[in-house]
Amino acid sequence: MREKLILVILLALFLFLPTAGVVLADDPGIPDTCRVQCLDFTPPGQQVVIPVTVYNDEALGGLAVPLTFGHAPFDVVCDSVSFQGSRITDAEVVGATIDTANYRLVFYVIYFSTDLPVGDGIVANLFFTTGSNWDTTLCVQVDSTFYPPTTRLEFTPRASGQALRPKFIKGCLNSGLPLIPALFTPADNGYECSQDTFQFTWSKSLEVNYSLQYAQDPDFTTGVVTKNGLTDTSYAISLPRQTYYWHAKSYNQCGKESAYQDSPFSFYVYVSGDASKDGIVDVSDIVYLLNYLYRGGPQPDPPQSADVYPDQVLDVSDLVFLLNYLYRHGFAPACPPYK
Repeated sequence: MREKLILVILLALFLFLPTAGVVLADDPGIPDTCRVQCLDFTPPGQQVVIPVTVYNDEALGGLAVPLTFGHAPFDVVCDSVSFQGSRITDAEVVGATIDTANYRLVFYVIYFSTDLPVGDGIVANLFFTTGSNWDTTLCVQVDSTFYPPTTRLEFTPRASGQALRPKFIKGCLNSGLPLIPALFTPADNGYECSQDTFQFTWSKSLEVNYSLQYAQDPDFTTGVVTKNGLTDTSYAISLPRQTYYWHAKSYNQCGKESAYQDSPFSFYVYVSGDASKDGIVDVSDIVYLLNYLYRGGPQPDPPQSADVYPDQVLDVSDLVFLLNYLYRHGFAPACPPYK
């Protein structure tokens, strides 16, 4: 009896501790899948249970599932792994190892005379307990990992005996609260030049990606454009003359998203040289600038739109620049080097 137990243990080690150089094959067709449940919220000082389910469309002779459940200083421990009432209760060998210090665990299953039949359902329940310093605002994933010395996520079909790499759907102990990013540029009630390429920018946080949205009205019903999956906190663009509104939100690793800002920023895109604000550069802009400079007329809005000789001053040099452009084949108005 003792010899048989030793044989079973040795065989388990042989099957689930392959050499580091082994490359697992992908599962053809509909891939077998290992899924870990995601908990939306886990309070401090509480034990929770996270089921792990397996879908397999072929009989399996064994499987190994190494997982990680955070990192220091997360105040959480894995208490145990239970197989009671799961799909694998009739396996000849089931076991689990928990490495609390490194926030890792692995459980494994081996069949000798039978197998894990085709199906879908729970194979294990993971029991975790959070401490008093548990941070409920963070996303804490339960993800697949490499478990030393050589164990990785793998399913072994009974028919082929070739270990396969299944699809993995990670879970979480706590889904967290993604932060609403702070908006930087274009500044609220700011200006951008339509001939120029400018950048939307917002604050960086611990989140993994962002969504940017801009529109032509504050309710985001007209001319709405959404850019999803942005991993940087900036987005370069050039837009035609128009008033725009914009906001941004963030997503964390658990797939949760923040809200957009309560008040979006607005900005106006102007055309350099278009002092009269009609969308084109023509003689009306010369007249508009003449009225402002010499007849007490209204200032161009924004002043940058008439500063075609970009010295940050509206004066006769801008009139001369427009006359040269319109009637003497001079340079076209360009965006000034300031905002």
